[in-house]
Amino acid sequence: MHDHFEIFLFLGGTVNGFVDQYSYPLQRGNVLLFNNHEIHKIINLSPEPYERLTIHFKAPLVYPFCTATTNLLACFQNRQPGEQNLAQMDETLLAEYMTLAYRLIAILENPQYGSEVLALTYLIQILVLINELYSRTSSTIPSIISSHIQSAMRYIDNHLHLNLSLEQIAGELNIDKYYLSHLFKQQTGGTIYRYVLLKKIALSKQLLSSGNSVSETCYLSGFNDYANFIRTFKNITGIPPGKYGKKS
Repeated sequence: MHDHFEIFLFLGGTVNGFVDQYSYPLQRGNVLLFNNHEIHKIINLSPEPYERLTIHFKAPLVYPFCTATTNLLACFQNRQPGEQNLAQMDETLLAEYMTLAYRLIAILENPQYGSEVLALTYLIQILVLINELYSRTSSTIPSIISSHIQSAMRYIDNHLHLNLSLEQIAGELNIDKYYLSHLFKQQTGGTIYRYVLLKKIALSKQLLSSGNSVSETCYLSGFNDYANFIRTFKNITGIPPGKYGKKS
């Protein structure tokens, strides 16, 4: 989870793409979008490297180019976290996208007069292309996350204000904690503890952005210790929560 928006284009390999409560086996031309509140991870199922092309940008960079009829961030924002993240490019669209992406890479790696303007124009063209792709994407690919893990994630999402532990979550779901821990790690590539922590930080970012104080946010996002909240938030986001709130 990071403050950048991300466009992840998969080009080759054997991987699963995990985002919030969903996980997908990826194929060439798959595009995954991640906003600044979504937990995501690429799980490599092979000892061989995989190939991808990613673009990271901060939303405020794009705000001046959005209009009443063209919201360039719509595909990142107008959906529930973890839902409708995946789309598929055919080879023709993939070639068009790669041309724009490589022009963007070239101008960033070799700055010259007008580089920042050209870089923005390439990014805007890419965002127009991506939004058009997602507006045409209606088929839903089923997630490979099991019902046990989906239940655990739903419980976590609905109880972030509590001091959650593996034992508590497993007890509420009537699942053996060791089995739940193993299954969660296998399907998401991470631990329940880390998932809970990131979800709490995602919630605290939203609360701070909505104008809540640091102390209110600490309580509402389920951190029992104020100093621990300050330290954890800074470790994950890179800045203290007070500064994040003012910046937002």
